[in-house]
Amino acid sequence: MQNNLQNSKRWYVTLGLVMILAVTFSSCTKTPNNSQTNTPVAVLAVIDASPDAPLLDFYENSTVLNTTAINYGSGLAYFNSYAGNVAFSFNSNGTSTKLATDNVTLTANHYYTLLLANSIKTPDFILLADTLNPPGSNNSSIRFVNASANAPAVDVVVKKGTVLISNVSYKGYTKFVPAPVMTNDTLQVLQAGTSTVLATLPNITLAADAAYTIWLYGVPGATGTTPLSVGAMQNAAF
Repeated sequence: MQNNLQNSKRWYVTLGLVMILAVTFSSCTKTPNNSQTNTPVAVLAVIDASPDAPLLDFYENSTVLNTTAINYGSGLAYFNSYAGNVAFSFNSNGTSTKLATDNVTLTANHYYTLLLANSIKTPDFILLADTLNPPGSNNSSIRFVNASANAPAVDVVVKKGTVLISNVSYKGYTKFVPAPVMTNDTLQVLQAGTSTVLATLPNITLAADAAYTIWLYGVPGATGTTPLSVGAMQNAAF
């Protein structure tokens, strides 16, 4: 299964590789005609983790932000968003049909990640504040999000058995926590408190002085395009 993130201009990479999503704040936002307005901005990334969603468009207020359709496991890399109360919606691609809507409050000069989760018939939004600080001590740092509606509480471990994060239920997430630097290693998601492997992310590299988001998505026991899977993106490198 592929897991891509796009911004409004380009696609990033596939599942099993890590996506670099570092941006800087701008004091202005761009309107659809590329004119600039002096408006307070926040920065947002978007991930579609809804296993039965069709191809989607993502709207901020009344403006569509993607240039190609967003499919399951993909999303938008960090982009400037209006600060304050903002209406977001996921529409069926190429239509005005809103499938999932939410109003959120974003603080100027802050980073956020928004995940669409659960069935598209009963969608959930998971909004994360991205507190990005250097991990220090030559470590990496990760946070974890359980975006699989039917999954149990889970632990995240390195294949060698070191528990990095424990007992995270659906819609639960952690702060960024220190993690060992690793190259082409494997992360496993286990049923909490057990050795039962639910999903695996192979060939992952966690660099020193970088911050990553790891998320669980998909349907337990499913096959085809929606099995339990693990996604990863690099939020920042310091």
